[in-house]
Amino acid sequence: MALKDRFGRVPPGVRDLLPAEAGTKREIETKFAQLVHAWGYQEVSTPIYEYYENILVKESSQEDKLFKFLDRNGHLLVLRPDMTLPIARLAATGLKTETLPLRLFYTGHAFLYESPQAGRQREFYQAGVEILGDSSADADAETVILAVKSLLAVGIQEFQISLGHVGIFHGLADDLGLPVVEKEELKTAIGNKDFVLLRELLSRFMIAPADQSRLLKVLNLRGSAKVLVEARQLIGGGRAQSALDNLEEIYAVLQAYGVESQVTLDFGLLRELDYYTGAVFEGYTGSLGFPLCGGGRYDNLTGQFGYDLPATGFALGVDKLMLVLDRQGALNREVCCDYLIRYTREQRSEAVRQAGELRQAGYTVTTQIINSAEQSGTGVAAKKTMVLG
Repeated sequence: MALKDRFGRVPPGVRDLLPAEAGTKREIETKFAQLVHAWGYQEVSTPIYEYYENILVKESSQEDKLFKFLDRNGHLLVLRPDMTLPIARLAATGLKTETLPLRLFYTGHAFLYESPQAGRQREFYQAGVEILGDSSADADAETVILAVKSLLAVGIQEFQISLGHVGIFHGLADDLGLPVVEKEELKTAIGNKDFVLLRELLSRFMIAPADQSRLLKVLNLRGSAKVLVEARQLIGGGRAQSALDNLEEIYAVLQAYGVESQVTLDFGLLRELDYYTGAVFEGYTGSLGFPLCGGGRYDNLTGQFGYDLPATGFALGVDKLMLVLDRQGALNREVCCDYLIRYTREQRSEAVRQAGELRQAGYTVTTQIINSAEQSGTGVAAKKTMVLG
């Protein structure tokens, strides 16, 4: 693109937020922060870029999507591709003396070189939580519960959380004696929901027909508590059993909180990031073709920074929430204050006094001087207008 065509535009994959959009974004972040603060989470903030080595620790699957650049000393830096990796580094290097578990929350920008489309940009906004130092099923369940409550708090009307466990797939694959490379090929096919390719791979890897059938049946299980019974019958012990036990306990906690109606068990759910080690989940709504939120357990991540902690968390896609709210007709596009006070020069002091009193009382107030060129209109949206002079 020529210079004259670039001038005055923003690059592909990033966008400006106009006042109504920026206000909605701020409202989502505020509601989220209020919710998780009530659950005992503390806010943290990390730099927008990191050393390449920190990001590559467990993120090789997204190597080709990273935004990289050199500093003046020749060090390779990366714009953060998500918030979990920087917070794992922060916890491992800056919070070693803190009492465990750590409950942290954040809001911030992240960057991936994606193909831009509605709800999926190269610069995107996230809000999320991390629990570090707690390996319990209750901690995993808490992140799912907070995801449910967050979506409700910001006004998403219809959604469903899909909950799975990567340990079930890994256990079944280990029972079949598959090497790492073949497991990764299967994982990619499962993650893409490409069951035609999955069957081809199983045949190519010389997996016995009975074992193929069992694996496919497990991966196709989806539903409520009854699928746990079916899974137990299919798995029948083996290395996947402990993962199934863990998933059952997490679901029991969700039932105790009364959110199970918004959670669907999905044994074929495998998130694309390599660092997940246990339960994983994603939140969906019918009006959007990709997840509103997602998260899971990542017990091996902080250990790469010298402080081994079990950990779990999730992130909301704030841009995606804004898109869904817009489609629901819930995005307020009118920027409006409570009061507009218009005044003449002679009434300036009185206008300042009244505006101050109203702001002190919690109202939003705009003031505007009246002059001969602006007698007919104000250009300001307000619920009430006062004219002095």
